[in-house]
Amino acid sequence: MNAGGRLTGLIGASMVVALLAAACGSGAPPREAQAPAGLSIPTPPPTLAGAIEHAQKLGPAGPGVTVYLSFGLKSRNPAELQRLIASGVTVTPIQYAARFGPDTDLVKAAVALLESAGFSVHWQPGSGVISADGPAPAASTLLGVDVEAYRTASGASFYAALGQPKMPAVLAAVAGGVSGLDDYHQERSFAVRRGGLTPADVLAFYNIKPLRDSGLDGSGQTIVLPEIDDLPNLTDLDKFATKFTLPPFDPLLTLKRDASWGTPMKPQGETVLDLEIIHEIAPAAKLVVYLSAPDFGHADRAFDQMVTDHLGSIISESLGACEPDTPSGHRNTYAAIQDRAVALGMSHFIATGDNGAFTCGEDADPAGSFPSTLPTVTAVGGTTVFESTQGTYYKEYAWGSPLDQTGGGGGTSLFYSIPAYQRNEAQSLGHGLRQVPDVAANANPATGYSIIFGGQAGQAGGTSAATPLWAGTIALINQDLQKKGLRQVGFANPALYWMGENSARLPLKPFHDVIAGNNLGYAAATGYDMATGWGSMDAAALDAAWQLYIKGGGG
Repeated sequence: MNAGGRLTGLIGASMVVALLAAACGSGAPPREAQAPAGLSIPTPPPTLAGAIEHAQKLGPAGPGVTVYLSFGLKSRNPAELQRLIASGVTVTPIQYAARFGPDTDLVKAAVALLESAGFSVHWQPGSGVISADGPAPAASTLLGVDVEAYRTASGASFYAALGQPKMPAVLAAVAGGVSGLDDYHQERSFAVRRGGLTPADVLAFYNIKPLRDSGLDGSGQTIVLPEIDDLPNLTDLDKFATKFTLPPFDPLLTLKRDASWGTPMKPQGETVLDLEIIHEIAPAAKLVVYLSAPDFGHADRAFDQMVTDHLGSIISESLGACEPDTPSGHRNTYAAIQDRAVALGMSHFIATGDNGAFTCGEDADPAGSFPSTLPTVTAVGGTTVFESTQGTYYKEYAWGSPLDQTGGGGGTSLFYSIPAYQRNEAQSLGHGLRQVPDVAANANPATGYSIIFGGQAGQAGGTSAATPLWAGTIALINQDLQKKGLRQVGFANPALYWMGENSARLPLKPFHDVIAGNNLGYAAATGYDMATGWGSMDAAALDAAWQLYIKGGGG
């Protein structure tokens, strides 16, 4: 959000348009050319020592070989840092830099040394890594190692350093280690295969398939979406539906525009992502998109009209702004409209953002994203999902990537008190204020979803992908509740917190409790936490629990 008061699509830096042609750059076949999902998972490659043993040695790597070194910086006051970590207290990035960050004078000396040695060097305040790219012979000289070139039997080449590096005193004073001395060790994704999660993957991972197999497809349900980037045609959506054998979008989709709502941005991919994910979960649900300009004033108008029209009982929203920087006028207006939505029985799922606990930036204090911090909405955080060797759901971690400062939004509001449904989960760091998220789902772009945008197959993530997943699942649950003569979900949080608090007593656990990882500010833990809320869904168990909740008089 800028000074002019603008919303942002939370997909932001989380869209990974991993084009299939680019995906083939490593020599691996594209996703479509691989075995069907779950049937063939690549085995781990040989160790470096094993690769060297079976490779042809070509001699010292020459100046034409570039090495990409990363020097991990030591923290100051390590004992104090460990005590802080053990206490569970968090600090802002600025506070961390002041108390524990590397000595900037030592870093500057290390940078100067690396530059004089012939490397292109990058470091910025707050970073824990010095990057240094340069010719292999320079690395050999600097670190006292032989960097040798090899060729495998398949014709692939790689380089590797023999022996342990010996860092000069200037580097050793600030760096605890160095990586990048071989290009054989490549990180592998043990989470999701190239191309992202297919609709079949999503249905299986979150146990949505039993609902679909029982005949639930979203029929009779309508999901409404406030959006700020345009959807000029249905080409991408049609390709997506055809690729995954889903019903066409055209009979289900309505686009709402009005001159008083301003002009939406050119297509950014957010609207496409939201619609494609909902459609793969609830392929018969109707979809109504309200397109507005990205400023608060125009967006409030469209949102008000959306609630007034009440064309659907589920809202999926992937928009937000830094809460402390959101004008009170907009907050109050939006909150009043949302109160009306709750009174009308609408379920409202909102993405919490993709910058972890630091929605306002890593140089600012931890903060949430408005409107996900409203107590009257269901805030959706993010996870990284891991699959088993059989291609099925294995586990999830809280999504938090410190290198690029991304992660599922979570933390506390600055303005809204903790609601009654959340008081039993009050965290000491919450200071009596509203805590987010309430729930979570896969959001890490590295383990994201298969989409089509701009005519090309790709992979996307972000909490703006997790949110429509939840919205689509609630459409199936609403359909089932309606079939059984029960009221629909409405405001979801009281039921979700009842389920979380009573999970051990329910026949099936409705949540995958995420207990590992963090969102750059808050750690995942057993039960509720401010990294993933109650966790992600087991949709079939969630549906059964909702029936018990309503039949028991809940809400």
